[in-house]
Order: sequence, then C-alpha cells, then structure tokens
Amino acid sequence: MKKLFKLSKWIHKYIGLLLVLFLMWESASGILMNHPELISNISVPGWLIPSHYHIENWNRSSLTRIVYSNTNKERLFGSGKLGVWESNDGGKTFYPFMKGYTESYYYLKTNDLFLHENDSLQILFAAADDGLYYNSFIDNVWKQINLSEEKESVKRILPVEEQLVVFTESNVYRSNIHNDLLSFRKVELKRKENNRIVTLVDLFFHLHDGRVWGLPGRLLFDFVGLIIFFLSLSAFYVWYFPKRLKRKRERKIPLNNSEKLFYRLFFKYHLKLGIWTAAITLIIAGTAFFMRPPLLAVIANGSVDAAFYPGILPENIWHEKIQNALYNPNKEKILIATKEGIFSGKYDFSENFELDKINAPIFVMGATVFEMFENENYLVGSFGGLFEVKSNTEKPFDLINKKELNDFSNVMPADIMVTGYFKLPDGKEFISAHEQGIIPLGSSKIDDRFIMPDKITNDFRMSLWNYLFEIHNGRFFQGIVGSFYILIVPLGSLFFLAIIFSGFYDWVYIKILKRKKKLI
Repeated sequence: MKKLFKLSKWIHKYIGLLLVLFLMWESASGILMNHPELISNISVPGWLIPSHYHIENWNRSSLTRIVYSNTNKERLFGSGKLGVWESNDGGKTFYPFMKGYTESYYYLKTNDLFLHENDSLQILFAAADDGLYYNSFIDNVWKQINLSEEKESVKRILPVEEQLVVFTESNVYRSNIHNDLLSFRKVELKRKENNRIVTLVDLFFHLHDGRVWGLPGRLLFDFVGLIIFFLSLSAFYVWYFPKRLKRKRERKIPLNNSEKLFYRLFFKYHLKLGIWTAAITLIIAGTAFFMRPPLLAVIANGSVDAAFYPGILPENIWHEKIQNALYNPNKEKILIATKEGIFSGKYDFSENFELDKINAPIFVMGATVFEMFENENYLVGSFGGLFEVKSNTEKPFDLINKKELNDFSNVMPADIMVTGYFKLPDGKEFISAHEQGIIPLGSSKIDDRFIMPDKITNDFRMSLWNYLFEIHNGRFFQGIVGSFYILIVPLGSLFFLAIIFSGFYDWVYIKILKRKKKLI
C-alpha cells in the first residue's frame, strides 16, 4: 500500500503540474461557452486568430449556398458562415448584403437561402442561426420573422407546393406564399417511435456541461469549473512555495506573512475542494475523453433508451435533432436528416414520419448537402464527401472520386469535407469544401468566378464563443503541433482522470488507511 501511495502521490504531483495550464484554459473557456447568449455579441479581431482560421477561396464554410434570380441571371445571392452576399455579375464578384441582418458573429452563420419571385414581388429568405430573416428589396433591409418565443437556429427553407416550409433544429413551420401574405405556424411533426432513444454523443455532451440537469446543472458545472481553475492555480503555488521559501532562507530574506497565509489556504482548500467535487470532475474528464476523435468513434453510432437519461428530456422528441431536409415532389414526401438518421413522411405532414432505410453516407456532424439530384436520386454531402444516393439497396456513387462507395466511416472525415454544392445556370458544378474552399466538380473550371471580396480578408473576425471552442477542443494549436492537436483533449482528459483517481487515493490513504493503522 505504501509503494502504491508513493506512485499515486508522484502521479498527482507531476502529472498535475503538467496539466496546470491545460486545465486552466479548459475550465475558463468551458464556463464562458456554457452561456453563449451572454457572449454572443463579442468577437475577436483577426490579428488574434491563428492564420489557419483565416478565410481563403471561401473556405471554412464561408460560402455554402447560392440562389440565382429567375428575372436576372447575372444576379445571385450566396450565404455561409459570414452571412449573406450579393453578386450582380454572375458570381464573379461579391458584396455584403447584410443591412439590418444580425450583427452577432455568433449568430451570423446562414444555413440556407430561398428566393421567392413572382410578377409583383421578390422576397429573399435567409435561415440564420438566430432565426428566419426576409428581405423584400424595397429598401434592401433585412427583417426578422418571429417563428416562436424562443430563439431557434433555422436549418432549411423549402418551397412545398404553395407553401413555404421552414425547418429549425427542433421544429417545423409553414406559411402560404401564393398570396404573398406570410403567417408561419408550427407544424405538428408526428413521428412513429416505439422507444425514445438518446444518442451517446448527445448524452456525453449533455453530461459534460451539465445541461442534462437544466440551468441548475449548468450553473453547478460552472461552479465546479471555477474550482478546477482554483485547484490548478493552488497546485502550482503549493509546489512553488517550498522552493521560494528555501531560496529566501538561503539569502536570509524574511518571508512575507501573506505568502504563508496563501500557502496554508491553498493547501487546505486544494484538499477539501478536490474531494468535495471529485464526482463531478470525474464526469467532466470522463466525458471529455470521448468527445473528440479518435475516441469519438467509440460512441458515434451508439444510443441509449431515454429511460436511462439521467435528466429530464424535452417533450419535443425532435429537440435539437434536425440537421437538414429535402422535398421529393414526385413521391410527395419530405425527408428530414437528423442526428438519429433520416426520417421520411408525407409532404403535408398528415401522417407519422418514420425512419427511412435510405443508404445515405453522412458524417457524424450531419448532412451539409441534402437535395434532389438527377433521375429521382438524392445528392448527399457532408464532411465524409459528396454522393449520389440511388435507392435503399444500391451503393451510393462517390461524385468526387467517380466510383461506387464500398466503405464509409461516419467519424473519419474525407480529404474533401463538403459544406456546399452549386450548379450554375450554364450547367457547371462546384463544391464548397471546408479546408480547400470552392472546387470545380468534373470538367468545370472556376475561371474568373468566386473572387473573394477584400472585406473578408481585411475585416476578418471570429465570435468569442467559436474562438473559445477552438481553444477548448485543441484545434487552436494546430499551427504549433500540426496534426497532433487531435490528441490534446484525449490525452489531457486521460491525465486529468489519473489526477482525480490518484488524488482520491492519496486522501483515502492519509485520512482513513493511515489513521486506522495508527489505531491498531
């Protein structure tokens, strides 16, 4: 037992010192990220952002959707992570089209566009992360449509017969558009479900930040995050103080009373707070271990029955699960891509939606391209590539590598991580890739199209939340450690678990086992 205690003490001390900065930045960033609404209006200037985040060739999801005007083929609108852009020369040059649009970089991401045109009216709709916007071109000012009392991220806008159907991450709304009067109402999105399930990815994320227990859970985990910050700081001071004391004694310099006081307080409460919060820190470290690749692959396809969810699930079974949607007019059905798979149902929502057996390869983060393709097939794109999906039984066709798909991993991203697909009026096709930007598909050529405006380069900013997220997941340090950044969080979590277990064992040994030995 004594040898084990020595080993445990060594692990707790030196692994703990190794992780001081890691745990401090993880706890501080995690607390702020837990309340995005409080920091949504704060952004970080480009000079503070590593170069690999700066936009080149419309990469990093900065241009993912394009819609053309039917009345003027030279006029088009594009959208992506940086808002909405207008081009009046067929897509050669682009200008910001965001007067009245959200000014928050956190909510600026625009997931979809739809241009409604008739003889008397033009209306451009935009699906942003903070709701639905429209622009009637009267004064070129965007206005927001309140779909519900709560702010919802809008994922897709679909014209279905004479209605406009809007999909948010949790709900569906629709309005008649044939009379130009918009009045969106929530659709009862019925679903055939025998047993409600929760994906392991959702479960681990909800446990990690405390949301599994609602706002009280978040606040509790915020408090524990502060304690982790204190434990890291106090661990360093408790290690550093004896060395400082020794140097001062050697130089016969009297020790400051405040230094002694700090040492006693740090030592005392490092022990107490560490033990009192061990269970929650164990949850935080244990879930973090599986929340980034490569360990994410272990839980990516797993799920548990809702009965085993430790908190209270929302009544809405679709809550924060909708990722994309498409309308198949010939089969008169709508397909909804969700975290749990693809569901299909009647276009008028009169029947239950059921899990579809369509053989669609989709990366774990969701379908970024999801629309009708040639010959009644589907076009499905994600960070796993771009595919033509033919039927339930046939193999999907890889449109980038021009071959049938044999093997697919929904947790290993492809070399070309697809974020958008464009087909121009002249038939030329392009894809938007997260890292490479705009890439011609097939024999198409970019020529003089898609010239990126100087404003993106000169005025580049990132929302504080996204900035902290990149630090939190380790990707921020890619420019320093290269591809090894992917191991920062898993290794840090593993070492954090070692610190927790060793600290608990040290406490048990000193407070219980050693005391019992004295009594004997």
